[in-house]
Amino acid sequence: MHRQARTLSAAAYALLELALTAGAFGAAILVRRHLSLPLVEPEFLEEPLGPLFLLTLAIWLPLVWRWGLSRTGRTESAFGSLWKVACIVGIGSILLFAAVFAIRALAVSRSFLAIFSALDLAALGGARLVASWVRHYARKRGQDRIFVVVAGTGSMARRHAAELASRPEWGVEVVGFLAERPEVRLDRVEGGMVLGSIEDLARVLGERVVDEVHFAVSRRTLERLDAPLALCDEQGVEVRIVLNQLHRLNSQLYLDRVGGVPVLTLASSPQDPVSLLLKRAMDVAVSLVSLLVAAPLFILPAAVLIRLNSPGPVVFRQKRVGRNGRLFTLYKLRTMKADAEGMKEALSARNEMDGPAFKMKNDPRVTGVGRVLRKLSIDELPQLWNVLRGDMSLVGPRPPLPTEVAKYERWQRRRLSMRPGITCIWQVSGRNEVSFRQWMEMDLEYIDNWSLGLDLKILLKTIPSVFTARGAS
Repeated sequence: MHRQARTLSAAAYALLELALTAGAFGAAILVRRHLSLPLVEPEFLEEPLGPLFLLTLAIWLPLVWRWGLSRTGRTESAFGSLWKVACIVGIGSILLFAAVFAIRALAVSRSFLAIFSALDLAALGGARLVASWVRHYARKRGQDRIFVVVAGTGSMARRHAAELASRPEWGVEVVGFLAERPEVRLDRVEGGMVLGSIEDLARVLGERVVDEVHFAVSRRTLERLDAPLALCDEQGVEVRIVLNQLHRLNSQLYLDRVGGVPVLTLASSPQDPVSLLLKRAMDVAVSLVSLLVAAPLFILPAAVLIRLNSPGPVVFRQKRVGRNGRLFTLYKLRTMKADAEGMKEALSARNEMDGPAFKMKNDPRVTGVGRVLRKLSIDELPQLWNVLRGDMSLVGPRPPLPTEVAKYERWQRRRLSMRPGITCIWQVSGRNEVSFRQWMEMDLEYIDNWSLGLDLKILLKTIPSVFTARGAS
């Protein structure tokens, strides 16, 4: 029942934010029709706003479900909540712009889409701020509080209780502690009263208001928690288990079921299916539109220049290592002489990058045209086809060569746990100006902190990095 109520609550919040988005869409129509703006075109009334409205709701639905008000959480700051709004509107707008560009039947003016995005950002952001203020006001009046019993009296339990008490904005109040063994006779520990032992949990739940029980106990005690966990489940009291022994791992924790049996999963790469689906949708939309734009403007003219400048194929194909060791063919515009791979061994002593990667600022294999293409990153544009195929993503660790992976240290192989990308933290942080170790650490930082918002931030930072050619060679 408790989980069902949460699902219904999440659905209600999602519908609320979809209603606000619908209101922003309607307000954008009014702005376009009735205000004296130079952006208003007379043919606006003939634009297919009905299909566009349905498409907008379809795009926004998974976004508000993933980052909606129900996901803000009691421990999240107002800034974090507003950043989620920026992710909803930013990613939604990218997908909507891409759809309008690709589907001729949705020929809606860009000015209307810009007005709608701005109004939706204001509407959803305003709702988050109001919700945050209401929550803060309620907690100041002693409402919307969570009463927690901490099972355990050791150092781990006391540290956990102290962390909860140090964050009054979370609205969590520690009711007391439960000793791990009944023979422990304590009236009080640092942080609160000892209400009994874990065996007294039924009595404590009957006598006090308890919303959650946090088990911060030893491994030995974890093995005999069947009865307390069943009791909490029976009475609808939420349980949290503090896994102190796992806090040093980089992996994220997920609870799953295999054949009905609960399984704790330790994953070194993101596993949220909704976020990954949205990441893939953004990859497909952006790469498709970018290819349609880049092919006539950049790729075809560059191909002609490559053909005139030096003999050999226009497109360079190379085997690269993808997610968890999968091999795929990477495509680039050729920027080197046709026999560049054969010349590499002779130049190995002039490698300017430490580690297994090979980089040279003045590589003699690079052609005159190739040097310009590299500076402007135009040679990377065919990799949009890799993104469209699913070999790569727009954002992710750069795909290495098999010979480079063979020389990786053990900890560096974790960068292969996520689909490789065209750009990442390394690309917007100086590229060849950083050491190989720093490069690997940046990729692991990206994996450990991945979110769609981080992808959006890196994409926005990539644009000035390309124009300034920082670290390119």
